Amino acid sequence: MDDFREVLGHHPTGVSLVTGLSEDGEPVGMVVGTFNSVSLDPPMVSFMPMRTSYTWSNMRSAKRFCINILASDQQDRCGAFMRAPAEERFADWPWTPSPGGLPVLSDVIAWIECSTVNEIEAGDHWIVLGSVESLAVSRPVPPLLYFQGGYGRFAPKSLVSIPDRDIRCGVQDAELARPVLERLAGAHDAECSNVVTIGDQAMAVVGSATGRNVANTRRLGLRMPLVPPVGDLFAAFNDEVFAEAWIDRRTDRSEGAADKLRDRLELVRSQGWSASLTASGNYSDLALHRAFSNFTRGNYTPAEERRILTAVAESAEYYSSDPISRTALYSVGSMVVPVRNEDGSLRSALRLGQLDKSMTGSELFDLAQELEDAAREIELLLRGGEVVDPMVLQHLTSY
Repeated sequence: MDDFREVLGHHPTGVSLVTGLSEDGEPVGMVVGTFNSVSLDPPMVSFMPMRTSYTWSNMRSAKRFCINILASDQQDRCGAFMRAPAEERFADWPWTPSPGGLPVLSDVIAWIECSTVNEIEAGDHWIVLGSVESLAVSRPVPPLLYFQGGYGRFAPKSLVSIPDRDIRCGVQDAELARPVLERLAGAHDAECSNVVTIGDQAMAVVGSATGRNVANTRRLGLRMPLVPPVGDLFAAFNDEVFAEAWIDRRTDRSEGAADKLRDRLELVRSQGWSASLTASGNYSDLALHRAFSNFTRGNYTPAEERRILTAVAESAEYYSSDPISRTALYSVGSMVVPVRNEDGSLRSALRLGQLDKSMTGSELFDLAQELEDAAREIELLLRGGEVVDPMVLQHLTSY
């Protein structure tokens, strides 16, 4: 049974929501991954509810159903629908009646209204055959998919490329800031990089310089998911909507975890900078950067995505909300400071990474001041501006 589920889980299926009306005329619905096209002439479709399905037993007598094909951006709404009691499932999802009066949910990709032709017993499921009566495409966007136990979307490479404006601005800034990056990397024998956000979902290294003894020297183009605790500086110095969206992507869904993240953002705001460090044991972000390498390639499966998110979540110990004591000793991995526009809004981040050093709290504050001074220097350089070398842009967008 487990082997059967594991093997079949490697075949992606679309996610649809079958709606209908109960005997008393109330809307009912269930999420399925078994919707299929059956026949073109005559047009017929099918889906397969479990024989124990209460929802199907409640709608089958009407002999009619409507397939709602879900979009990739409806994953959260789909989850909320499945978790809600049957009588509350339609409370937060607006719908309009199909020509036959069945629920067509708002913002679905397409809907297909059917009359039931046959119901065939097949093991622990029914195969329900429907004759298509009316249908329409409502919103032609990528569909919601189920694959390897997780939800996702279909996205050709062109849809997941770095937005042109984001990468051009970031690369140009990094080239202008290169003398500062190289100076800091050499002075601290570390990696110094310029990091920008890609929308509100990810970050990318658009400029990088490394010290003489830094082993990993190929960070240019590295992408990182904006999933807590990673990217706390961007969440702290953007608006509340950005910050709350960042918090909502946490892997620990408890409200206590959300409160800890809010405390972390308050600490970063009060300090003016972020550092990944630990006051006990050795600092190691090797697993995290391996995960980022997989994220950068962009061809990971849902199973790989779970491994990436696990590595990100496990790094939480390095992002405490406790104030830094000037007398305590810390193992430090990285420090990040904001680079701002003339109006004070966040433009990018200056990051000193691969430090792997023991430092006192006082030394940390001194390093933060040095990086903040360097960020002000970069801001002055950016106000002059010039066109970036197109070969650098081509290198970044090839990832």
